[in-house]
Amino acid sequence: MPAPADPQPDGAKALPTWPRPGLVVCMVGPHQPRPGGVTTQVETLSRCLRSDGVQVRPVDTNVQALRRMGRIGFWLQPLGQLAMAPWRLWRASRGADLIHVHLASFWGFYLPMLAIVWVRLWRKIPVVATYHGGRAEQFVAAQRRFIRALLYPIDFLLTPARVIGAVFDELGLSTLVMPNVVAIDMPLARRTRPLNSDNSPAPLLLWIKRFDASGNPLLMVNAYALLLQRIPQARLLMIGEGPRLAEAQALAAELGAPVEFGGQISRQELLPIYAVADLFVSSSAIDIQPNTLLEASIMGLPIVATAVGGVPEMVHDGVDALLAPPDDAAALAQAIGRVLCEPGLAQRLSQAAQANAQRFTWPAVRPQLAAVYGQALRRSAGQ
Repeated sequence: MPAPADPQPDGAKALPTWPRPGLVVCMVGPHQPRPGGVTTQVETLSRCLRSDGVQVRPVDTNVQALRRMGRIGFWLQPLGQLAMAPWRLWRASRGADLIHVHLASFWGFYLPMLAIVWVRLWRKIPVVATYHGGRAEQFVAAQRRFIRALLYPIDFLLTPARVIGAVFDELGLSTLVMPNVVAIDMPLARRTRPLNSDNSPAPLLLWIKRFDASGNPLLMVNAYALLLQRIPQARLLMIGEGPRLAEAQALAAELGAPVEFGGQISRQELLPIYAVADLFVSSSAIDIQPNTLLEASIMGLPIVATAVGGVPEMVHDGVDALLAPPDDAAALAQAIGRVLCEPGLAQRLSQAAQANAQRFTWPAVRPQLAAVYGQALRRSAGQ
């Protein structure tokens, strides 16, 4: 893959429209109803492009029918994906102008890229790729030769954070940083109330993530138990599902921490929950640019998060969030307690978070993406 030119000279700030009228883009990646952060970005970006008149053809890398078959479908899913993804892309790419593929690590990389390589060989369509995988360093270290070979023909490789781009730079594959797009269009009126007065009600902490090793829910439960020693009236709502949910529930019971577990709910149901929460907490062990932090920011929620992956690039310690070292329950509890008890801090973080979130909105991201699409099309045409 040749090193991409900086999109700014092509007029990223001055380019309000797309490279050509009636632009047709194949959007390759996981689509709804599959949950997950990559799905959220694929659907959000598709919706934003359509609002600008771009024709988006969805190419789902999942076989939803197999997912509904339970355990048998789980084992058949890889074979179904290998058969269906290339065929779906082949059909969708007829007459299309550009392919935008969304990648994760390991299978989330190889499945879409095998389809891309085959289709591009015949269709000669420019390809823009966005890499979302949180385990980029481990993945590239283990599979560098195959990754470089598959990515070399890509016109542009985008990443949401510089820390991820640096991993691919070591392979000689130049990347561009392109922010994720916040999924909430207009913030709701959020409840605001004093958090550090004698008469203030019980503060509600909100945690939204998958209950797995990456989300690190046990760290959140441990930090909450420590926080209760200082602020016994604090409440914690943890939303999500995953393999460590039962373990988190057992730990909460063992520590006597009255955690409220909300299960998996839709994005529309999340909006009023953001609106009534007092503080958003992320305890992740691995993350790049989580949608939940973007959504909490644009809703004006004060944020406390672990400083992992690309998180320190999207929020800034002491300015629009408080960051704690990863896997340190005491430090996380201390940061939460600071926001709840230090006069004026929650309000300052809230206002700064909303201001910071503006760089992840569609009006801010649109000209950057339009410039990349334009350069990919011109490069394909030999201009």
